Amino acid sequence: MKFEFKPEDIKYIKLYYQNLEDKNCSVKAAVRNFSGNEMMACTKVENGLYIKTPQEISLSIVCAEGIYKAKTTLKNVINDSPYTFFFLLIPQDVDFQQNREYFRVEIALDCIYSYEMDDKFINLNTKTIDISASGITVLVPSLDAVSKEAYLNISAAGKKIKTKVKYIRSEKMEGGYKVSFRYKDISEHDRDYISQICIQKQLADKRKLLD
Repeated sequence: MKFEFKPEDIKYIKLYYQNLEDKNCSVKAAVRNFSGNEMMACTKVENGLYIKTPQEISLSIVCAEGIYKAKTTLKNVINDSPYTFFFLLIPQDVDFQQNREYFRVEIALDCIYSYEMDDKFINLNTKTIDISASGITVLVPSLDAVSKEAYLNISAAGKKIKTKVKYIRSEKMEGGYKVSFRYKDISEHDRDYISQICIQKQLADKRKLLD
């Protein structure tokens, strides 16, 4: 699809580039303005970023309704402490990647559900039932373990993701209850990581249907 965004439509962008040592890196930046066929974005970096330009880069464009992917050219990088400014060509085309809020997949990941009861902190080993970039459902043995605010430590494809969660709803099922939570303080990096897991799982499910 054609790039038809305005700066105010974009929450932030994520640039995937190679540094001066040709190592793959990424950085999140806020879009400031468009000028002709050029986009200017900036981020706060203590010691600045030193990137070989021009170079072809990949771009994630995060909007309220979802995430888009594109290829473009990073033309120039200027460090003006404490900010780094990026000047890149506005992509001609973008691909819709996923709905950020409602894209959910069924997957069983090991996790530790932690909550407070009677002034004691309890850790419960359990598994996820489904997961998305905005929330998660886990299995608990009884509703006695459900707290309005709790913590999860999720083992996700070799990475530990820790986040505070808020109770949304519960449903009786065989072996206990499935309880849904919304993330409260998850980092954008961990949210993006979960998004990638969701995409990979959906692709795997589609391949199974085609076999």
